Amino acid sequence: MAELFQGLRWLHIAAGAVALVLFWIPLIVRKGGTLHIRIGWAYVACMSCVVVTAFAMSGMVFANPLGVRQIQAPLSAEELAKFLRNQRLFSAFLAYLAGVTLAAGWQGIWVQRTKRTLEALRTPFNVALNALVAFSGLGVLLLGLRFSSAVFVGLSPVGVLVGGGNLRYLLRGPATKMAWWYEHLGSMITTGIAGYTAFFVFGGSRLFPSVARTQLYAIFWVLPTLIGVPAIYLAVFYYRRKFREDGRPATFHEPPVKTAV
Repeated sequence: MAELFQGLRWLHIAAGAVALVLFWIPLIVRKGGTLHIRIGWAYVACMSCVVVTAFAMSGMVFANPLGVRQIQAPLSAEELAKFLRNQRLFSAFLAYLAGVTLAAGWQGIWVQRTKRTLEALRTPFNVALNALVAFSGLGVLLLGLRFSSAVFVGLSPVGVLVGGGNLRYLLRGPATKMAWWYEHLGSMITTGIAGYTAFFVFGGSRLFPSVARTQLYAIFWVLPTLIGVPAIYLAVFYYRRKFREDGRPATFHEPPVKTAV
């Protein structure tokens, strides 16, 4: 079991590293162009691998922490109980981040494919997924308060905002004709936020061991969110001006508007 876990771990790291690099290219190149589409799908493939391996690893750790984690020194019963609890807590947190990434990525892909045909996007799976992510955010908040975890408390709103925001779009519909584009843009940036957050939370301690021992390390956990969320609002503001959106309600089942970006 430990060998399988290590294999998944290295696959997770490799796919995540490639995804974190690819993430920036579709943001920079011409939107809708060949490079944007090809690199975008490569990014989706890498993030899909990241999500699947994250769910698999979190399930393995939660089910049998001692089967995948080695203990270097003998532990008392109290220390062992604390070790098992912490391992299960962080495996749950890894699954939470994977769920946020899945919900954002799924929304970002399908809102672009369905454009203004909301009925094709409002599937039972999509509604259930986003409801689960939103409630998971509340669960992470409660766990953070219960065990005094700043990272759990600080990142719990991400699930609520992602799941709740997606549900609002699914149930209320787009407010403007190009709302699908803003939703696609914001959702894909959100997957990057989740990816970089996971990188700093789980990998940063190995890259920055001296900083990881201080309270300042909590800044790295929330830094992707502090940068990414304003970036989403700025990007949407920019494209609203570019598309000259006037706030008129969207009309469903219209052919896609071909806009050079």
